[in-house]
Amino acid sequence: MTTAITTSNFSREQIDTIKQTVARGANDAQLALFLQVCRSRNLDPFTKQVYYTPQGIIVSIDGLRAIAERTNCYAPGATRYEYDDQKNLVAAFVSVKKFVNGTWFDVEESAFYEEYRGSSPIWKKMPRVMLAKCAEARALRRAFSSDLSGLYAAEEMDQAQRDERPVERPVVVVQPQDDGIEFPTVSTVSAAYTAAVNAIAEASTLDALKRVAGNISAAKEHLSTQEQADLRTRYNARRQEVA
Repeated sequence: MTTAITTSNFSREQIDTIKQTVARGANDAQLALFLQVCRSRNLDPFTKQVYYTPQGIIVSIDGLRAIAERTNCYAPGATRYEYDDQKNLVAAFVSVKKFVNGTWFDVEESAFYEEYRGSSPIWKKMPRVMLAKCAEARALRRAFSSDLSGLYAAEEMDQAQRDERPVERPVVVVQPQDDGIEFPTVSTVSAAYTAAVNAIAEASTLDALKRVAGNISAAKEHLSTQEQADLRTRYNARRQEVA
């Protein structure tokens, strides 16, 4: 049974503890959003199921698993790895099981080392464990999209969180040919923007989109004016699709 605090307000002492630990650096508005996410998603900040970063609110892999378990339709699946000819790690593949209409289904997702690798000591020491967490987080979001859309694990955001500074990196965004929306094609965009684009695309319900909007709002200061405009356009387009 979860011990997360969800049915009552946090005490002043608890809020002070959160500000000094898992939400360090958050302003009043960001802290309020963080506490609301804790309540609405039934996540416990004191066991680090969820925490705040300058790039947004991050949920640990244990937090994602906890949300999936509460559906009573989840079970862990298999993990496998791919290596190149020199025995270097290439990718991790993780499946989760979802129970639908009396049948268990395997939902598998992949994570490629070149895309997710971080520079922290833990990535160098245990690259397979870290990469598998990225793949598992993707599989959980795919299997339980209405519960997990817009929530990302720390391992997925390692490069965005490094040194607690926004990371700028070249990103290629494929331009849709028939929706009339203009996005950067090849440009330097923030990690927060990239994460938001992916979260909007994965959201499959209006409620999921609302949660994504909250996370984008929390990371607004790390988005350029153009990125914010692009995200508004993409958000509105996606909202019409799922309405």
